Amino acid sequence: MGRKPRVEYKGAIYHVIKRGNNREYIFQNREDKESLLACLEDANKEEVFNLLGYVIMDNHYHLMIETKEKPLHKIMQKVNNTYSKNYNKRHKRSDHVFGGRYKGILVKDDKYLFSLLRYIHYNPVRAKMCENIAQYNWSSDQFYRNNIKKQVHIDKILNMFSPNRRMALEAYERFMDQKEPIIKAKDFYEEGHEIGELEKENNSSPTESRNNNKNLDEILRDVVDNEDDFQLIKSGSRKRYLRNYKISYVKAAVEQGYTFKEIGNHVEVSAVAANKMVQ
Repeated sequence: MGRKPRVEYKGAIYHVIKRGNNREYIFQNREDKESLLACLEDANKEEVFNLLGYVIMDNHYHLMIETKEKPLHKIMQKVNNTYSKNYNKRHKRSDHVFGGRYKGILVKDDKYLFSLLRYIHYNPVRAKMCENIAQYNWSSDQFYRNNIKKQVHIDKILNMFSPNRRMALEAYERFMDQKEPIIKAKDFYEEGHEIGELEKENNSSPTESRNNNKNLDEILRDVVDNEDDFQLIKSGSRKRYLRNYKISYVKAAVEQGYTFKEIGNHVEVSAVAANKMVQ
């Protein structure tokens, strides 16, 4: 059976994975890792894509790329070919650098961007190379935490956390510092053709389920004592005694990977107001 054709269109977002030939350590040192970043920058001189996230491990890399006019396969061809030539020249060799075809997994819905970015950044922690995401130097996490708008397009995801940049940065750090809730995260983020197809197979609605976790109604019911208060909060009631329920709801929903906009819309408050509840 032939390989399933890769879905490519303008504005699509992909989780891209590429490994060294025979899983060799093709990013052996600082110079190798810097070379890959330079290749990505060179391929994007004319801003033909948005690099939303990355991590460079010793024998492979992960990227999150949003395409524009140029298709993904042309972008990756330039990046990988340039890196291979430079690597062979630098290490005085002539073998294949990368093994096989790169994986380009389509992200079906923006709601997965938060958890996918955390999955990418969490790679070195998972590999026991460091204790937490912020300690690793070769990922886009440093760009997000320090609000650096160079090479990595941080605005898209941070604006989804909150339109207020200070609040967005705080929400980003809280989310990244949580442990991954998915038991078999690799199966979900690496093995399929599309991120989100497992939900479809389980006949779950995107608005009702997130990575097999609870929907927003279930989260709210967990923190509210009775049906009357549940309905009051859902209707946007501002009764003072409901505030602690709302705070618990927002915190629990953030831990499940929901955005402040989604959380707020569900109980008729703004994303900014939802964010302030957990300050």
